[in-house]
Amino acid sequence: MARDARHNTMNKPKRSNSHEDISLNPISKVIHSKPTSHGAGQMSFGAKDDSSSMLSSSEYIASSPYYNASSAISVLDLLPLTFSFLHGQIGSTTAVSIPEQQPTVAHTKELSLPIDFLPGEEDVKLKEYMTYRSHKHKVTHQGELILTKYRLLFVTKSSESDQILVDVPLGMISQIEKIGGQTRSNISDSYAYGIEIICKDLRHFFFGNTKEQNQRRNLLDNLNRLIFPFSICKEDITKPLAFFSSFFAWNYKKKMCPDKIDEGWKLYNKVKDYTRMGIQLNGDAHWIINNEINQNYTFCDTYPDTLVLPSNFDISRLQSVANFRSRNRIPVLSWYCRQTYVTITRSSQPLTGLNRKCQDDVDYLREIANTNVNQGSKLVILDARPKVNAIANKANGGGYEDYPDCELEFQNIQNIHVMRESLHKLHLTIRQGLQEDKTWLNDLDNLNWLFHIRAILTSVNRLVSLVRNDKRSVLVHCSDGWDRTSQLTSLAMLMLDPYYRTLDGYMILIEKEWLSFGHKFFLRIGFGNKIYSERSPVFLQFLDCTYQLLQQILFETAFEFNEKFLLRIADYLYSCQYGTFLLNSEKVRTDMKISDYTMSVWTPILNDRQTYLNSNYNGKSEQILQINTLYQIKLWKNYYFRYIPDYQSTLDIEENRTSF
Repeated sequence: MARDARHNTMNKPKRSNSHEDISLNPISKVIHSKPTSHGAGQMSFGAKDDSSSMLSSSEYIASSPYYNASSAISVLDLLPLTFSFLHGQIGSTTAVSIPEQQPTVAHTKELSLPIDFLPGEEDVKLKEYMTYRSHKHKVTHQGELILTKYRLLFVTKSSESDQILVDVPLGMISQIEKIGGQTRSNISDSYAYGIEIICKDLRHFFFGNTKEQNQRRNLLDNLNRLIFPFSICKEDITKPLAFFSSFFAWNYKKKMCPDKIDEGWKLYNKVKDYTRMGIQLNGDAHWIINNEINQNYTFCDTYPDTLVLPSNFDISRLQSVANFRSRNRIPVLSWYCRQTYVTITRSSQPLTGLNRKCQDDVDYLREIANTNVNQGSKLVILDARPKVNAIANKANGGGYEDYPDCELEFQNIQNIHVMRESLHKLHLTIRQGLQEDKTWLNDLDNLNWLFHIRAILTSVNRLVSLVRNDKRSVLVHCSDGWDRTSQLTSLAMLMLDPYYRTLDGYMILIEKEWLSFGHKFFLRIGFGNKIYSERSPVFLQFLDCTYQLLQQILFETAFEFNEKFLLRIADYLYSCQYGTFLLNSEKVRTDMKISDYTMSVWTPILNDRQTYLNSNYNGKSEQILQINTLYQIKLWKNYYFRYIPDYQSTLDIEENRTSF
């Protein structure tokens, strides 16, 4: 009775979106079995510079109260359609079917180009005669712009040979911008009219064409149809074939292994990883592996179907805890140390609002703290957000734990919008430096991008110190618990657990803390859609932070994998050659039968292990990593600079040195 009373007092106002991804654009439809929130929006408040507290819409919008759960399209989901209609833009964006495939204009085998096309890359979708100008050397080339299902090429033609000047996967393309027009029509310079293609990996290309017969308009229409199909017709993630056939991953799978599941999809076994940590298969006095409560993802549609929960907590009370947590993402186990009983758990924010309470949530956290039998003291909670953002969330139905049995620390990591803007500034600085030929390299270390990398690693250092030195159990969350939370838990596990520093272990870490726990890759990467409001380089920051650890002299023997491995993952993240990163949650991947339609990104890596191994690795080391000084953090030049003309990668230098 008392518990029912508590449950009734915490009925929270409904919302359609929560911190990490509110969208006022028609990016996605409701995909879960329960109506759920989508996260942070494109609106932001506060100072504009990245080091300030830039609040996302759900962090400071009174009209967006938190909502936990379930099955209808929300009002905010309909706003984009209304907005577009009022502005005459509704067009085909209301459709839920995949746009008609672009007709084939040629076949790659007919091109006779000096390139090995991939299996499944037989059809040429576009060929257009254009000019291409190199940004660095300002040299103009005449040739053909060619698009297959996988890539964009620019090829110069001559009597002697063909030369490929541009080769970029379509999934890598971020924006297509018109350059020149009526306002510049009096400029005779042919460079002033055409299109610029901007890529997610800092590459950018300018292609010039004539102003006759709507050539540019037709070209833009064709490019948008091929590269951003979901900006034309909204994606339908209830129809696997219609969805996956928009990506090259589907064509590649049909050619490579049409009738079997490739080995990469079998790499991660949840129960095996938890038992490796020391959790008993049938449970013990502290923790139990539960594969029933979230069966069919009915308890939490953005969590995996297998969860590790405190053994001594009444499972009938968990629904009350879920109702009090954003998106039903209750605290669950991420990592466990069998020697010290210390744990890292993860969740979303509590929905405390201004005065709501939930005794079941308080008791649940106390039970998590009690599993640490050697340090059965207060649970430490690391809230990844700046405090001002958390307070703003509290005013709008979200909040944080002001519990007597917990110690709360805010970590001051900025939201997805600030991170997106920071990466944009890094891209812009590099591009302007190339074009203006200034001594800009020395200024890069002062950019806010590295400020954010340091902020993430500072928080991870704190988490590792609490677990290793103080033997304290720690709960980590941000707002919805799938962006900054994944960064902190995965990096801490990488530093604490040598297994995750092996090649297989790192891939499993990504499967576990990022893919199965619901990082929204489809939205954060922006697959097939040119809308920006949900994009953010959250996972790229994780790879960057891993690189920062990898390049520390003290850790040169601690990792089985090398930098090439990180670069390969970064490329596969955008390429759309594999299906691993194409969707937002384990539930959607399961419903869409992703392994039937695409290959796993891990399969080519497993088949080419030697390329990604660190020759200095000491497999017997049980070293726990901590960064003693964050001044050693530096820009990942082999990633951000690799397409800069005349830049020589340190990996190439190392290969040349070892070849003698």
